Amino acid sequence: MTTIKTLALTLIVATAACGDDGNHVTPPTPDAPMIDAPTTPPATVYHQVEHLARPGINEALLISEGFLAGYNATAPSFAGVPAATLNQVVGEAKTVLKAVYLGSCLLNGALGLSAANGVKPAGIVCHAVGPALWTENTLAGVTLTAASVTAAQAYADKVFGQFEPDVMRIDTSAPSGYLTLCGDANSTPLLCGGRNLNDDVIDVTYNYLINGAGTPKGAYNQVNALTSDGVNFSENDANNSYNVITPVPNPQQYHPNVSQTWPYSAAPL
Repeated sequence: MTTIKTLALTLIVATAACGDDGNHVTPPTPDAPMIDAPTTPPATVYHQVEHLARPGINEALLISEGFLAGYNATAPSFAGVPAATLNQVVGEAKTVLKAVYLGSCLLNGALGLSAANGVKPAGIVCHAVGPALWTENTLAGVTLTAASVTAAQAYADKVFGQFEPDVMRIDTSAPSGYLTLCGDANSTPLLCGGRNLNDDVIDVTYNYLINGAGTPKGAYNQVNALTSDGVNFSENDANNSYNVITPVPNPQQYHPNVSQTWPYSAAPL
């Protein structure tokens, strides 16, 4: 009996010791919700992707993708552009302009026209036409004459100065119109008239670059094809302004007449 009592007491003490050793563990509590620390939103950064006032200027005069992208990212004043880079961009634009001048004078010869009765790029009478633009040198091959180099540079300098900086200038004292001059055809800058919705801005630019704005309006021909993009505002030529090629029957090409009141949009088709 004593042995049984002693064993029972031992089991009771052992059970108590295993069940409660005095080190109470507090059950875990759910985690408190996480709260993000307040942050300042990043500043909005804008990137200029297009420098465009007069259509057909930078797109036509710059042929290197890097130069065009850089030009489009700058202000019209070219502020902050390294001088060396700017000189390269200007040089490329003037190289294109020199090619336009020489091509126009070459066209005169190809069409059997003289300098007097042929195209006059930017109002400048070609110093020579056709093959007379070049000289043949037994060592250097066929090269431009000194006169061709000088005349092409003069054309490029004149036109670049009239088109750049590429901004829209509006003279409120003059009638509105894309062909309104700032002074005369030799003024710098050249155009000061703003634009109307039906002004053929591409024809104005091409016609000046190649023919000094001298091409008469008419049907398609070799000269008109070079001084126009061939796209007119309206099928009714009375509604067109400054276009070089008269409309052809193609109703799907043209723009409906615009409203004379705000917002001046065409009626829906």
